[in-house]
Amino acid sequence: MNGTPTGRGRRIVLWRHGQTAWNLERRFQGSTDIELTAAGREQARRAARLLAALGPDAIVASDLRRAAATAGELAALTGLGVAHDAALRETYAGAWQGLTHEEIIARYGEQYAAWKRGEPVRRGGGELETEVADRAAPVVLEHAGKLPDDGTLVVVSHGGTIRTTIGRLLGLEAHHWEGLGGLSNCCWSVLGEGARGWRLLEHNAGTLPEPVLGDDT
Repeated sequence: MNGTPTGRGRRIVLWRHGQTAWNLERRFQGSTDIELTAAGREQARRAARLLAALGPDAIVASDLRRAAATAGELAALTGLGVAHDAALRETYAGAWQGLTHEEIIARYGEQYAAWKRGEPVRRGGGELETEVADRAAPVVLEHAGKLPDDGTLVVVSHGGTIRTTIGRLLGLEAHHWEGLGGLSNCCWSVLGEGARGWRLLEHNAGTLPEPVLGDDT
């Protein structure tokens, strides 16, 4: 799924939305449409000022309010429009949605443990992580394909969806995706186009990418 390398030097920035009240409460959001807090909006404004310095060529975002509002901050600074796509929503997690971390472990402990082991689990009767990647990764690749040489696409989405998309674009087997770790609110990961496909250049970053100086460039 990582596509045929073209050497065009494109870059994909996958940016998680700002803070919500449910994030603070450690409550599983999934596809529930939760708004940003005031602090989340400020996080988005700060991050947008940094990301605008990359000179992005396009922005695509989940249509859930927390992601759309985050994307709007970058759009306001760059003058770019935002393409909203429901395929970039967070994982639908059925009965888990709205529950706190502690409630999930208490009620669905075996399911939670299996998921953490990397087994394919329909959390709360919802989507598999591979199904999330099936819907999200093609959207990212479609928009990346429209970039000019050395262009930058900003994808504004959700932690779980970003992780599964990165895993798919890097060609990792699904049981390894959890190893990528999570993203903090309004942090991002950066994929760059290399000779053999997409490479992970930055993960859970809150600062602009720096050139890699060394023997592994």
